[in-house]
Amino acid sequence: MTVIDPNPAEKKTPTTVPNIPVADIDLMDVAKLVSKYWTNVPQITLIWVTQPNFDILVNNYSSTLMLRKTTGSGRSEFTQKLKLLDITINTDIENIKRYLVEKYGKKSAPSYYAQFGIVKVNKKYKLPYDRDERKAALALLVTALPVHGFENNTFGLTYWTDTQTKYESFLSNAEAIDGSVSDKVGAKNLLKKQIKKVLNSLIKVIQGNYPDDYKNVLRTWGFQKEKY
Repeated sequence: MTVIDPNPAEKKTPTTVPNIPVADIDLMDVAKLVSKYWTNVPQITLIWVTQPNFDILVNNYSSTLMLRKTTGSGRSEFTQKLKLLDITINTDIENIKRYLVEKYGKKSAPSYYAQFGIVKVNKKYKLPYDRDERKAALALLVTALPVHGFENNTFGLTYWTDTQTKYESFLSNAEAIDGSVSDKVGAKNLLKKQIKKVLNSLIKVIQGNYPDDYKNVLRTWGFQKEKY
């Protein structure tokens, strides 16, 4: 009699680790090992790329990857500076609204907000949250201060000009880093694609030349899947 288990254990599909790693760093490490070992077996060839050329490709990939990481690491500094300055601006813009109420009255004050870059955000009047828009709003604010006689106030021309200068500097640095990182990511991805193409070709050549033992040979070359 066959007994059917009412709660059969779920069969898990075994995870297959590819010969070529996916992660950037792992790919770099494997490519370096493969390029180095390739010098020991000149009989293994590809007609469209030589070992020395592959070595140059790997070195370029390594350099580009490291530059991308180094460049990107600087972004957090300006992200944090912008975040803190945004908090300060959100608080201190209330002083401009107060100055307007004191000069023009509570009912009339909002009609002057636009001249200072102040807009309605989530039912409240603030400077825009979008950073490019906030940059433009700060320029309006600085221009409007002397027009309305607020240039010598505590939160007047000196204060807001300094704030504007800092904001534009932090934003400019952050955008420059973003642009540089984007360029390096593009270059890195192109080199990564070329390296994977070479590695795939080498795997096929090795499989063809060592049909009975290609798995061990691949490990000798540096394709050690347990490491990635």
